[in-house]
Amino acid sequence: MNQPRILIFACRWCGLIGADAAGKKRIALPTPFRVIPVECAALVETDAIIRALADGVDGVAVLGCHIGGCRYNNANHTAIKRMELLKDLLDTTGIGGNRLMFSFGTAHEDYQFEEVIKNFFDELGPLPSLGPWLSPSGVIR
Repeated sequence: MNQPRILIFACRWCGLIGADAAGKKRIALPTPFRVIPVECAALVETDAIIRALADGVDGVAVLGCHIGGCRYNNANHTAIKRMELLKDLLDTTGIGGNRLMFSFGTAHEDYQFEEVIKNFFDELGPLPSLGPWLSPSGVIR
C-alpha cells in the first residue's frame, strides 16, 4: 500500500523553522510530504486546502505559532476557528475531518514537528472516492 501524501502549510516563524531543524538533524520522517511556507497560519485559505484534497493529497497539515505567541496579534486564533469549521465541512461531505490537522508550536521544537507528522501519517489512509462527479484531479465530470 502506498503511504499517504501530505501537504504542510507551515508558518515561517515557527512551523517552518521546526521543520527545517528536523531536517538538519536528519530526523527520520515519512517521505511523501511537501512543506509550503506561509507568513502566518491564519493566511491559509480554506479553498487551498479543499483544492489540495480534490487534487489527490491525502491530508493537509497547518502548523502555526503557539497560542499567545503569534507575531500577528494572535492571528492563530482566527486560524483555529477557520480550521475547526473546515473540519466540520469535511466531515459533512464525507471526506473526513481527520484529513485536516493543525498544530501550534515554537521554532525550536523539531521533536514536536517529528511527532505531529508521524502521528498524522499513522492516522491517515488513502483518500476515499470523492464520488462519480469529481475526478482525482478535481475536475467536475
